[in-house]
Amino acid sequence: MERTDLVQLFSVVDAGPARWEVRHDVTDELAGILERTPRGFLLVNEDGQRIGSFDSIASALEGLYSVL
Repeated sequence: MERTDLVQLFSVVDAGPARWEVRHDVTDELAGILERTPRGFLLVNEDGQRIGSFDSIASALEGLYSVL
């Protein structure tokens, strides 16, 4: 799946300073949380399990998609 397609699958919603909720675009269900860290973007799933750190939000969405 191309990166532009991932943008259509998820919505990234501001959830405070350096923190975003990632929601399924169609259902609006929580898919994960992104936090900006000195090492990049930390992504955890809706259960709080760490998925990984990524260089960009787009890369984090790819990582999230790969585990769904």
